[in-house]
Amino acid sequence: MSMTAWSYRKSRVACTLTVLVVTGMVTAREQDRFKVPVNVVPIYATVTDEGGALVTNLRLEDFEVLDEGKHQQVNLFKSDVQPLTVAVLLDTSPSLFETTARMQTLVGAFVRSLLPDDRAAVGTFSHVVTLNRQLSNDAETLLRRLGDDAPFPAGTALWDAIDVGRATVTSEGGRRVVLVLTDAVDNSSASDIPDIRTRLEREGVMVYGVGVRGRNGLQARDVTGIARATGGWYFALGPNDDPMRAGQKIAEELHRQYVLGFAPRVLDGKMHRIDVRVKRSGVTVRARRNYWASDNGPVR
Repeated sequence: MSMTAWSYRKSRVACTLTVLVVTGMVTAREQDRFKVPVNVVPIYATVTDEGGALVTNLRLEDFEVLDEGKHQQVNLFKSDVQPLTVAVLLDTSPSLFETTARMQTLVGAFVRSLLPDDRAAVGTFSHVVTLNRQLSNDAETLLRRLGDDAPFPAGTALWDAIDVGRATVTSEGGRRVVLVLTDAVDNSSASDIPDIRTRLEREGVMVYGVGVRGRNGLQARDVTGIARATGGWYFALGPNDDPMRAGQKIAEELHRQYVLGFAPRVLDGKMHRIDVRVKRSGVTVRARRNYWASDNGPVR
């Protein structure tokens, strides 16, 4: 899918804040940085209209959430701008040398679009991953890390990079994201794709992928599948797309996702299928497809 097809108009609709929570579940720090209660399944949902524009004026009653096909009572709902924690990984493998400047422009625009309460880590990968895991909200500090020393690039360890990004954000509260820019031609990872996908789903970490065609083409299938399963998104950055605007739009979408939550009826230590639906016609919702009903620790 091209960036042009994925683009959307910036909404001017003012959103109202509604929070419905189970009694006793909200921590005292919620006013500073929102954290989902440990016994509530968090769902971050992006809703777009037929033209791809964000739909930001939905209310709680516009949503339905199903757990293994059974309707759930939504105990938590937020529609205001929410902070995020993100690990950004830029593919610097030899096959992408010619597109490095465009990818760096996108990363720069994304990082400069982060809000004061956001935190991020920025790094690169080729056959190894170079990521400073110290989270920061200072754009210039983060962008300087793109120049951190790394071995001369000699391959692509995409799945290792996503897994390192996951490990960097997984212990944080709220929405956690791995943003990866790559041609998805992996030839160096020690990690296994199914295992990484399972860890992302169990821990509730979203993946956003930006596909950039390199000398070896663009292999989007696996990245697309992981992104969609985790409630994220994947798109290809075309040669005529504006990388600066693309980075800004990714940040805008992440900040304007709806937050839904429900308390599972059964904690059986298994992965459960989630379906999120919107009752309004002409819109599309993107959200995670699974959650782990932990019987020993926080629900993810």
